[in-house]
Amino acid sequence: MKYLILFDIDGTILKFRQYHSKEIFAKMLKEVFGKDVPLSIMPDFSGMTDLQILKDIANKINLDSSKLIANLPKVWASISKDFEKYCTSEYMLLLPNIRELITYFDTHPDFLLGLLTGNFIENAYIKLRAFNLEGFFQFGAFGSDKDDRNLLPPIAINRANDFVGFNIFDKKNTLLIGDSPRDIECAKSNNLPVLAVATGNFSANELFLYKPDCVLNDFKDLELTICTIKNLLNTE
Repeated sequence: MKYLILFDIDGTILKFRQYHSKEIFAKMLKEVFGKDVPLSIMPDFSGMTDLQILKDIANKINLDSSKLIANLPKVWASISKDFEKYCTSEYMLLLPNIRELITYFDTHPDFLLGLLTGNFIENAYIKLRAFNLEGFFQFGAFGSDKDDRNLLPPIAINRANDFVGFNIFDKKNTLLIGDSPRDIECAKSNNLPVLAVATGNFSANELFLYKPDCVLNDFKDLELTICTIKNLLNTE
């Protein structure tokens, strides 16, 4: 049997030493829409899709949603341009043992890796390229696909099936790995098992409150992490 593992990116695979996301979004809003937006009105980005963040801000500043959608290519281009400056190992950290974890499952014939992230697709791969990880993830579901993160798992599963050329993946053999309550909610709303990891902005105790299938403090114990993932997928 084949198994699909869907990884979040920010706080799960990597994290910024210092966050610049809100400043980058504010600069884009000025550049594309001529709007001066204070950082104080921006939401907590953790676990949100980029499209959801944009719609939230647009609603607060009375920016017409049709104008936002019509200008999305300019929006993504502006954000990508500025994010690329910070998407280097100088500004980001690769979380402990994540490369080893990804490599293990990538080289195992029974597993396939994909992404489920709030980042729009270009930004997702800009971040992964900083650590030469982009080649491990040939498909995924992204924050530019839907504004509601809970709608992303079926997209990721369909793309996994398209990638292999057979309909072999569904919720019974798919696992989501993430670091935020929104990752947990996303998995549970789709009846997917979820491994929460406290390497982002939330502690293990905080994540436990949302009742994931399992919580790990980090991936430092590689053997434990691999065993946990296999157990959650009920591998034989």
